Amino acid sequence: MKHVFITGCPRSGTTMLASMLGSAHYCVATPESDFFIDFIYKYLNKTSKNSNKEDFNFFLKTNYRFKQWHIEPNDIENIPESITYDNYNGVIESTLKLFIECHSDVATNEVTRIDHTPTSILDFNILNDFFPESNFIFIVRDPRAVYASVKNLDWGANTALKLAEEWNEYAAMYFSIKKLFPERVSLVRYEDILKNAPTELKRLCDFIGVPYSSDLNEGSGFKIPSYTSSQHSLVGKTLDKHRIDHWKHKLNHRDILLIESKSNLMMKVFNYDPTHSIKYRIRVRDKVQTLLNETFYYFANKIRKRKREKNA
Repeated sequence: MKHVFITGCPRSGTTMLASMLGSAHYCVATPESDFFIDFIYKYLNKTSKNSNKEDFNFFLKTNYRFKQWHIEPNDIENIPESITYDNYNGVIESTLKLFIECHSDVATNEVTRIDHTPTSILDFNILNDFFPESNFIFIVRDPRAVYASVKNLDWGANTALKLAEEWNEYAAMYFSIKKLFPERVSLVRYEDILKNAPTELKRLCDFIGVPYSSDLNEGSGFKIPSYTSSQHSLVGKTLDKHRIDHWKHKLNHRDILLIESKSNLMMKVFNYDPTHSIKYRIRVRDKVQTLLNETFYYFANKIRKRKREKNA
């Protein structure tokens, strides 16, 4: 099984791109899978630690993201009685095999699994241990557009300064991995997909070693889970390049100024032009206000998110 991880700052188009590449021959796009990493931090946070099959089954049954996979933990075959860090990659592949058997007609020994968990790049060291031959596609999107997309959701950065910090972190991780493993990571801009999807998709297909076809442009290779359907209403729809500048009508002057001040150089690296010529220094007042707002949204969002999980 080949593994391709589509990653990038959340709300940058990872799901959209997974839906496109998931349409390719022998490709299967899986729902977000951060629960695999969460299990490690809970049960295997030291290489000397181990867990058992019952722990894994219980963890999956109580994980709201795993519920979106629509498979039964007890049906996963070849799970060892003692789970260690060294054999955990086999546990992941056994889980993936069941998903593919239940939701696809592709043979598991031929499949290219497309994962679109945005945080994958932050866990590169772990994923690299398990899947050293895997490829990473980093999708980057204008941070102002990312903030316009995420600021009203019940998760993620709810303030402009926080978003800029996270966006910078993801971009820095991309450059780190590109420096260390240049052949295993490829960059694509969200805006370039909207402008010229065939060219970008063909390039990415060549990178991951799968055949390109015009069907990929339709983005029908992934069924959106009910849990996130309201947040991915545009996935699978006709690409609209006019959405590139949609953020200009959704953000106020101050939010734009804060993002551009915090991410100015990194934005230029990816060819995102600032709109302000003002030289603004982030002040203590900005940081304090961000902390207060993020704290408020943290508790408010826990309530909102819990309601959404119950309806999933």
